[in-house]
Amino acid sequence: MSRDEQYIPPVQFVPAGESEKEQKENLKLVKPSPGFPASASLIAETIHKDADVTVLDFTPQQVAIRFRIDGLWHAGAPMDRESGDYMLATIKQLAGMDYRDRRNKQTGKFQTEYLKSKQKFKIVSQGIKTGERVAVYLDYKKPPMETLDDLGMRESMQEKLAPYLKDEEAGVILSTAIPGEGYTSNWRAILNACDRLTKDYFVIEEVTEVEQEVINVTSITFDRSKGENPMTPIPQLLLKEPNVLAFNEIPDGPMLDQFNGIAKDQNIPLFLRAPGKNSLDTVLRVLSLKPDPAKFAELLKVVVCMRLIRKLCDNCKVGYQPHTQLLHNLGLPPGRVTELFKPFVFQPGMVDEEENEIEPCSDCGGIGYKGRTGVFETLAVNDQLRKAIVQKPQLDVLLNIARQNRHITIRQEGAVLVARGITSVEELQRILKA
Repeated sequence: MSRDEQYIPPVQFVPAGESEKEQKENLKLVKPSPGFPASASLIAETIHKDADVTVLDFTPQQVAIRFRIDGLWHAGAPMDRESGDYMLATIKQLAGMDYRDRRNKQTGKFQTEYLKSKQKFKIVSQGIKTGERVAVYLDYKKPPMETLDDLGMRESMQEKLAPYLKDEEAGVILSTAIPGEGYTSNWRAILNACDRLTKDYFVIEEVTEVEQEVINVTSITFDRSKGENPMTPIPQLLLKEPNVLAFNEIPDGPMLDQFNGIAKDQNIPLFLRAPGKNSLDTVLRVLSLKPDPAKFAELLKVVVCMRLIRKLCDNCKVGYQPHTQLLHNLGLPPGRVTELFKPFVFQPGMVDEEENEIEPCSDCGGIGYKGRTGVFETLAVNDQLRKAIVQKPQLDVLLNIARQNRHITIRQEGAVLVARGITSVEELQRILKA
């Protein structure tokens, strides 16, 4: 979107201020500023692109702009330093910050109304060696991501997972994802899929890291600053006779042994969370914490992994006939898949067959992707896998056993999304390499 100072996008600002009168005076102060049109354009562009973070890097010569969209960074058009300074002064004034201070860390907020919806912005600035860095955080109402359905888990996979979530006997259900990429969403969706109306669920969390509430799951906190750990509240908690315990972190192997001991002694299910790229990677990461492998393997029932993948923009995706070898590599039957899709990535100066200049897609802004969905795998742990976890915990060994038991991997599940035109081959390859 152009930052031409002659055009001001119809962004309605609600500046920082203790009263409505103070807010109006603040807005009246910045509207005549030469930085106001550029500020409105930047905010409008951030909203149009669905960028959750926009970063401005000020150097002596220019201002580099980056947008984080669906977890990836995209470069914006740079600004000259003078225009950038005017724009930043306006943004800081709107956020209730000191525009003259370019060194110390500052934080401010303002709200906007644009495209018939309301948005909240948080501004964080910090002086750095090369100049100043400013982060613009957009907080807006996103589609719900509370359930496995919301995240994109197929119904057939949910049906296979359901018996493990309903099991009332001792066992471990392990949730995994990459931190910052669905790590919390997967955990919450798994808990949401459980029967929390007839059973008492408790999640044990560090007091400074309490996550958003899951309805009918009671949060029990401990405080590391006071020398406490996840086991500290357990003796008192067991007096309440919980049906299920959940720990959203595994600090180390000995602590995991204690978690497993509770599950076995009380004969109750245990929900745990650990980071990982896929189910088997997570199992090996947990083993690297040095728990008792036999105790861990004995109780481990299922591992639920989610990776987030970008969805192709339905408005501009481009269909093509795939080569037979590509379909083979994806494990897709050539006779049943006749067309795959790829993103249309806009580049300035593009023209159509009639030499007319092509405009970027109005839905995705020319990126070719819009929104994300989950790619899931559920690893059911049988006695053969348990034996290998104890005796030969190597990725190739565990993977061969899983394949023999018809385990569907992240790669295979992602190929289904490619075949359905939801994502692209390139995007699947990207998350598999990450």
